[in-house]
Amino acid sequence: MSYRRKRLCALLGSAVILSMTVTACSGTAADSTDTTESQQAVSTGDTLSYDDMFTDRDLDVGYEESDSVKISLSDDTTTVSSGSSDNSSTDDTVDGVTVDGNVITITSGGTYIISGTLSEGQLVVDADDEKVQLVLDNADITCATSAAIYVKSAGKTFITLAEGSENILMNTAEFEAIDDNNIDAVIFSKDDLALNGSGTLTINSENGHGIVSKDDLKITGGTYNITAASHALSGKDSVRIAEGTFNLVSGKDGIHSENADDSSKGYVYIAGGEFTVDSTGDGIDASNIVQIDGGTFDITAGGGVENSTKTHEDNMMGGPGGGNGPQMGEAPDGNTPSEKPSGEVPQGDPGNNSSENSGSDNSSSDSSSSDIATPPEKPDSNTNQAAGTEQSESDTSDSDSASTKGIKADGRLYINGGTFTINSADDSVHSNSAVTINDGTYTLTTGDDGVHSGEAVEINGGTITISESYEGLEGLTVTINDGDIDITSSDDGINAAGGTEEMGFGGMGNDSTEDTSTDEMWMEINGGYIHVLAGGDGIDSNGDITVNGGEVYIDGPSDNGNSAIDYGDRSACYVNGGTVVAIGSSGMAEDISDDSDQQVMLVKLDSQKEAGEVTLTDSDGNEIITYTALKAYDCVIISTKDLEAGQTYTLTTSGTQTNVDL
Repeated sequence: MSYRRKRLCALLGSAVILSMTVTACSGTAADSTDTTESQQAVSTGDTLSYDDMFTDRDLDVGYEESDSVKISLSDDTTTVSSGSSDNSSTDDTVDGVTVDGNVITITSGGTYIISGTLSEGQLVVDADDEKVQLVLDNADITCATSAAIYVKSAGKTFITLAEGSENILMNTAEFEAIDDNNIDAVIFSKDDLALNGSGTLTINSENGHGIVSKDDLKITGGTYNITAASHALSGKDSVRIAEGTFNLVSGKDGIHSENADDSSKGYVYIAGGEFTVDSTGDGIDASNIVQIDGGTFDITAGGGVENSTKTHEDNMMGGPGGGNGPQMGEAPDGNTPSEKPSGEVPQGDPGNNSSENSGSDNSSSDSSSSDIATPPEKPDSNTNQAAGTEQSESDTSDSDSASTKGIKADGRLYINGGTFTINSADDSVHSNSAVTINDGTYTLTTGDDGVHSGEAVEINGGTITISESYEGLEGLTVTINDGDIDITSSDDGINAAGGTEEMGFGGMGNDSTEDTSTDEMWMEINGGYIHVLAGGDGIDSNGDITVNGGEVYIDGPSDNGNSAIDYGDRSACYVNGGTVVAIGSSGMAEDISDDSDQQVMLVKLDSQKEAGEVTLTDSDGNEIITYTALKAYDCVIISTKDLEAGQTYTLTTSGTQTNVDL
C-alpha cells in the first residue's frame, strides 16, 4: 500500500508547577482538614487531573459549631458570639470580627457561621494570609454598589453552604470604588476562593458579575442560581468545578477564566455537575485550556441558532472547500435515517482486496447505462469598572464580548465525558488550538460549526448529533477513531481546511493559502459510525482523505457545485477499509485513488434519481449493502470489504438497475 498520510506537529509547552506555601491559622476548624495548597499552571497541551485540581479541604464541608464564631446579621444590630458566650457589639472587635454599622469585617482566620439579613450591607474578609471559612446558613445580604461578600485579603477563603440553607446575595446598582480594587461582583475575592456544601446560593448581580476570584475559583458542591449582567462565574487563574448544580443566566459568559498576564493560567476544569447556562456571550470560555470530564450541560449561547449573525457569504462560491448549498439556516432536504443501512460492514478492519484499477468500465443490463466516472478538473463592552481603579486589575475584559459559542477555549479543549445539549449562535464546541473528544453524548444546534478547531479535531468516542449547523466538524486536520456521529449541515459536513476564524475555513481558494499547505491539512477516518446530510460537500479536505475503517454514509448535495467527497487539487482520497456509501451529484464528483487497499466503485447515473433505496448486489443476487438516500442524486460511491476486483455487481437505484464491473 502506498498512500500519503500527513501529520500536523503541534508544539507542546512543558507544564510548570508553581508551589505556593500557605500559612495555616491555629486553633480553628478552618485548618483541621487542610492539605498543602498548590497553584497549578498548565501549558496549552496539558491535560488535568482531578487529584491535582482539588485539595481535601476544598471537598470537606465539615465544621465544629462550638469552635466557630457566629454572626447574626441584622440592620444596625448585628450580633457576634463565640462558643457559649454571647458578646454583642456594633463597633468593637469580637473574636476577629469588627462590626461597623452594616459592614462586618473578619480580620482573623477561623470558621464563621453567617445567618440573618442585611438589607444594605457588606461582609468583608481582611485576614492577611490566614484561612477563613464562611458558613452561610440562611444568610441574605444586599449591597447595592459593591460586593455583598468582599475578600480583600486571605490565604484562602472557603464559603460553605450549610445543609438545607437558602442564601441570597445581591447587587442592585452601579459598582462604586471603595478602595484600589476593581470590585465588580456580588462575591469578589482577591485571593483563592473555594465554595462547597449542600445548601443553595442565589445571586443577583444587576450591574456586574456573579462570583469573581482573582486567583483560583473552585466549587465542589452546592446549588447556585446566578443571574448576572456580566459573567456568572469568573476565575482569573482558573475555574475548577468538582460537583454542584448550576443555573446561570449571564450578560456575558456563563463560566469564564482569563489571565492576560500568564498564558499558563486562565483555564477551566469541570469534573461533574449539572449545568443550565443561558449566556449572552459564551457558555464556557477560557483563555487557556478547557477540560470537561463529566457532567450534564444545557447551554444556550447568544440566544441560540435563531440569533446567529453568521452569513457565510464568502463561502457560497462552490469549488474546493466552498459550498453552493442552502444559505445559513436553510436545512437540506431529507431526514436523518432512523436505522443504519443493512449489509455486513466491518468495524475498523482494513480490507485486504487490493486493486490495480478501482474504476473500470461497466455495462447496463436494463434501462440505464453508466460509466464509472473520471471527475472534471476543478476550477483553479463595558467592564463595569469602578471609577479610580486600575483596568489591569480586572480579568473580566470585553475582549470576547461578541463571542457567542457554547464551549470555547483559546488553548486546547478536552472533553472526556458528559451529556451536552448546546444551542449556540456561533460554534457549539470551539478551540483556537485543538479539540479532543473521547466520550460523551452531544446534541448540538449551531449557527456556525458544531465542532471547530484552529488545529486538529480528534474524536475517539461518544455520540455526537449535530442537528443544525453551517459545517458539522471543522479543523485543520480531522481524525475520527470511534464514535457515533450524525451531522446535518447547510454547507460541508466534515471539513479539513486552513483559514482564519473571521473568514471561516471553507472559503474558496483555500487550496492555495499562503499560511497553510495541503501537507498540513488532512482527514483520517479509522472507525466509528458517521452519517452526513450536507447542503455542501459531504466530507471535504484541502489535503488527503484516508478511510481505514468504520462506517461512513454521506447524503451529499443534489446540485453540481459540490460533491459527496471533495479533496484538494494536489491531494487524493484513499479507502483502505471500512464501509463508504456516498450519495450526491456527479458534476464535481471525484474519484478514489487506485492506490487504495479496498475496492471502490464510483458510478455516475444518466439521470438524477429521487430519494429512496439504493441497493448493491453481487452476481449471485446476494445483497452487499442497502442504503436509503435522503435526497435526489446522480452519483453513487460504494466501498466495502466484500467488493472484489474482476467481479460484476448490480446497482439498483429507484428501480433502475446498472451493472458495474470492477
